[in-house]
Amino acid sequence: MITQELKDRLIADYPKFEDMTHKFYKKEMSIADYKGESGAFGSYAERGAKSSMSRWRFNGGRMTREHMQFLADSIRKYNLQHVHFTTGQCLQMHGLDGDTILNLFKECHEHGIYNRGAGGDNPNVVASILRGIDPRETLDITPYAAAISEFLMEQMFYIKLPRKFKMAIDNGFDSTPHTTFKDLGFNLTKYNTFDVYACGGLGPNPRMGIPVAHDVQPEDVLYYVKAMLMVFANHGNFKNRGKARTRYMPAEMGGAEAFIKIYEETLAMVKEVEQLTINPADYAYEITKRGKRDDSVVNHRIYRQKQEGLYYVEYHPVGGDANVEHLLSALDYAVTLDQVEARIAPDQSLYFINLTADEARKIANLTDDSAINEFRRSVSCVGSTVCQIGIQDSNGLLKAIFTHLEEIGVDTRKLPRLHISGCPHSCGTHQIGEIGFHGSVKLVDKKPTVSFMLVDGGSEHMGSENFGKMAGHIVATKIPEFMEALANKLNEAPEPDFGTWRLTHKAQYMELIKAFE
Repeated sequence: MITQELKDRLIADYPKFEDMTHKFYKKEMSIADYKGESGAFGSYAERGAKSSMSRWRFNGGRMTREHMQFLADSIRKYNLQHVHFTTGQCLQMHGLDGDTILNLFKECHEHGIYNRGAGGDNPNVVASILRGIDPRETLDITPYAAAISEFLMEQMFYIKLPRKFKMAIDNGFDSTPHTTFKDLGFNLTKYNTFDVYACGGLGPNPRMGIPVAHDVQPEDVLYYVKAMLMVFANHGNFKNRGKARTRYMPAEMGGAEAFIKIYEETLAMVKEVEQLTINPADYAYEITKRGKRDDSVVNHRIYRQKQEGLYYVEYHPVGGDANVEHLLSALDYAVTLDQVEARIAPDQSLYFINLTADEARKIANLTDDSAINEFRRSVSCVGSTVCQIGIQDSNGLLKAIFTHLEEIGVDTRKLPRLHISGCPHSCGTHQIGEIGFHGSVKLVDKKPTVSFMLVDGGSEHMGSENFGKMAGHIVATKIPEFMEALANKLNEAPEPDFGTWRLTHKAQYMELIKAFE
């Protein structure tokens, strides 16, 4: 568990954050300088430099009852109107003034939400959202996910990294953590050991991870984490931020084999000099609640847990932006229930877990703005109306697509989940979507016009991971009509979904894209 010493360390340099935030809002500090410092405290100024974002980090996305109560209280106290679920299993509160940013940082810390290191050049980890409750799992990875998260919070004070360092750990069934293409990822095998991948990542010049170890015992994962942090610190690019992520490192070291050799040597040294073996009992987590099985409750949002008579509910609002009224109602109810908690998923969903059948029905009813099919589960970053570096309004595009298709009554059940980013940095994970978009600019009649690059053929699914390829460049205002035309083609075809249709209609699909360019 997190020690008091670490808790104190995570708040010790708050006065620095307070000072820089006051200077920024008094126009005594530039946007660039503030961004370079405030990210380490989980906050960035938003476009226009008149408001900021507060990023709340949770251990593997896990929100306890105390966290849920604090979130509800904060929404009311500060009138938080833009609550966003991120692909990094965090909450982001947008449109805040400087005083609110500072107050929330302190109050989060008091309630066990540690946002120090939630941005900037720091390490973070995502974990399978159904760990401990998935009926298919053979090992509960919860202790190891928790140990990694806490270890990273300690290490960020001792190891200086060139850039951010994204980690993931999965339960062998859940693809959403993207363990095979993260800076470091642990993929659970059928033998309840981990295969380890390194130097992967999305964004410009994406890379699949390099396999660096097989059949690692779960209690040994911290040795592999420490070794990778050290290799990154010693061999990463501190001079060129554009090439400072781990995915560039093997080439600069002489290739994958050269990187693996250095990594293995560093790992051997860490094992020799450090004591990092995890004792799962130190992170004991047991769900003792039970209910009466009633599978009549199961639908497209309510699913069975492995615990007898318990269920979980998925809440996926449009583009990860919560309906605050619905979220508050669900939180107010959830905190009254035994052992119920919430978990933020890497696909911008919020899961309420450990519910009886009746409780699950109630939560589902309170969050009835949730997605009804895979297409409505589409993913989008916040976009350029909020983000400083965003090129286009990704979130606005997604909402425009939904609105257009609803207004004309198109059946969207065969459409795939879209992944939309406001720029090439892939916060909306556009590179792993069957259909992805990232913000761009296109010359139309010699005039720069808001547009998006269409990315085709990506996949996040383990065993068939693939980064999509650029297949078109479409003006933003035409994209809703493009999706309408695609839906009509799918609905006229016998194939059950877009993925199946695309396998035998690739040429027809490319022609459709070209028709809208």
